[in-house]
Amino acid sequence: MSAGEIDLLPGERVLWAGEPVQRPLYVAADGVIAPAGLILAVAALWFLLAKQPSGGAMAGAVVVLVIGLYGAVGRSALRYLALGRTTYAVTDSRIIARSGLFRQKERASELAGLSAPVLKPGPSRTGTITFGSGAVTLMGVGEPKRVRDLLVKAIDEAKARQAPPETGTSAA
Repeated sequence: MSAGEIDLLPGERVLWAGEPVQRPLYVAADGVIAPAGLILAVAALWFLLAKQPSGGAMAGAVVVLVIGLYGAVGRSALRYLALGRTTYAVTDSRIIARSGLFRQKERASELAGLSAPVLKPGPSRTGTITFGSGAVTLMGVGEPKRVRDLLVKAIDEAKARQAPPETGTSAA
């Protein structure tokens, strides 16, 4: 994402912009979701082939089959493809992620409201940076330690700007 593509707030400046250099096919949550989806898909397929249901039972089994296939492989495949169209930006007040397979959606989190960034190293000197639930996640970032350090400094500065000024007490 270049600075020209970002709708900056008045007085806001871009500190870093990039995109995923590594697109993970599976993430930690897939360790539970993919096997569960596979079990659902196999059970639905067995039900369809062995019982040869009709009507509502067939429709229900097909729905379970589709949900199972999505959990087993579809979710990971869609995430992988969407990361190919993902861009990130860090400004002096926000972190922004623009992503989407069919339609680009922009998510932003205010730096002052974020907890300290957590870096999970990935393959080939990449990593994923998270901030807790609900915040933007930077997945597959190159030079992740440098980006994390930049974020730590930017978060500290954003919080300092929002802190009320200290009032000095004067002794009379």
